[in-house]
Amino acid sequence: MGSGRLGASIGGRLLGIVALLGSLAVTAADARNPFFNDLGPAMLGGALLAFFLRDRVARILVVAATVLWGVSGFSPRGPVDAKVVVLGVDGATFDVIDRLGLPNFKALADEGTRATLTSMEPMFSPLLWTTIASGRPPAEHGVRGFHVASTDCDVARFWDIAEDRGHRVGLYKWLVDYPPREVAGFWVPSWLAPGPETWPAELSYVKELELSKRLRRKQVAARHGTVDLVWGLVGAGVRLTTLVRAVAWSVEERVLHPKPARANLVMQTMRGRIDRDVFIAQLHARDPDLATFTYYATDGLAHLYWDQPEIVEAAYWQADAILGDIRAQLSPDARLIVVSDHGFKAMDGTGLAGQFAPLTERLRARLTAEVAAADVTKVGHKLTVGLEDPAQQAPAVAWLAALRDASGEPFYKVEDLGGGTIGLTLADEQITVERLAGDTVGGEAVTGYVKLTDAYTGTHEARGIFYAVGAGVPAGATIAPRDLVDIAPTVLAALGIPASLEMLGSAAVFPEVTPRVADWDGVLLNLAWLGGEDGQNEEALKALGYIEE
Repeated sequence: MGSGRLGASIGGRLLGIVALLGSLAVTAADARNPFFNDLGPAMLGGALLAFFLRDRVARILVVAATVLWGVSGFSPRGPVDAKVVVLGVDGATFDVIDRLGLPNFKALADEGTRATLTSMEPMFSPLLWTTIASGRPPAEHGVRGFHVASTDCDVARFWDIAEDRGHRVGLYKWLVDYPPREVAGFWVPSWLAPGPETWPAELSYVKELELSKRLRRKQVAARHGTVDLVWGLVGAGVRLTTLVRAVAWSVEERVLHPKPARANLVMQTMRGRIDRDVFIAQLHARDPDLATFTYYATDGLAHLYWDQPEIVEAAYWQADAILGDIRAQLSPDARLIVVSDHGFKAMDGTGLAGQFAPLTERLRARLTAEVAAADVTKVGHKLTVGLEDPAQQAPAVAWLAALRDASGEPFYKVEDLGGGTIGLTLADEQITVERLAGDTVGGEAVTGYVKLTDAYTGTHEARGIFYAVGAGVPAGATIAPRDLVDIAPTVLAALGIPASLEMLGSAAVFPEVTPRVADWDGVLLNLAWLGGEDGQNEEALKALGYIEE
């Protein structure tokens, strides 16, 4: 045998050994997570490689690796038994969905029913998602700001009620849901969670990665090493293509140093892929009767890049793909409900009136010190004040209304929303460098209360989305606009559970179970939450612009 042939044989055999070892690793991962090996076309590549190899042993090794890879990637799964799935798409608007002609959303409209879902003020997510889940307004459910926990919700939400009636529940990143509870299903808290606790505990790898500050393991790096973290993510349901994309992004980030817009897009959509993978794996592993999944990139990217449609549209395309993936897991009779908490639009104002952002922290500290403890957050040009004690509503409104600028005019327009919630906008939105240099708010420098910025180009709008499809849902129908308080009765009706008399809305599409019960809040008495950390994920709040850096 010549030296060239010998070298080719050794090289081919080494290649075959590497291929076989790689296939063995993928097979081990697929045994842990049946959805892991989703790179089917690689099998064809292995077959082609074997065709070109001259060495018989090398060909055998590559063929063996190819067969092993193919067998591990063949894991047929029938539809899950979920009765109702609720998909939340944060900030989604028909304006973008219809303009893009998203195929899976279009299929929902053709095969089911849709409507505009009208949001409410104050229009920011923790209040709205809790209203959706409970069918009750903020004055009753008690969630008035971002700095809240599961235990701060004073009323039963639809998953509490479903669980009480014997249904298995799977909850994936619904605001407000931390700390989680032990349920006969799964529970992964949303981005507000300050700690990685989940149920079951092995899903905490997902939260650890999220809390590591945009996939860079800086915040909670002490819990697991990189190899343990990756293996834990595989066990939770993360797929091979998602890991490949994560590696590709890591190389791009280090070599090309992409601009912030590109980095934000990749990070948000990477999180969407991970969440999709884990949710679908848990649908099959935990077999819930009721499951929820919430997707947030449509909101997070729209705040920053509404003026760059290609970035926002990428999030909508991913939301559409996730919708299709989830529908593919369900039986034809399963009922799927898709909602957003609000819509989206361009930031109000032009010129100087559009280039500012109100600040939260000085106002929060001063209001807390002089009147009552409060949470202050912002969405676009609006501030929302959430009081810990709703009994302090009147003095807080009066104090805020009394804040004057240097000319003696009110600094804020104050909207008394009741129930411990107050809305604020600037009375004069003409913010200039000169004004920042000389104006005051209640005797303090105005720079503690507002700044110039053009970082945010999109803001919340009242017209959200509602779709329903599945058993008993009319096909191709568009119904009159519905309100957020209609969603909890709708989910309960889809499960065959009566709503309560305290719920303000009524079921859309599905017939209500009658008579209604007096209330469901008694189910909260026996609930026990897992231990968790105090506070919220402040870094996420800052990154999304709800509080300042």
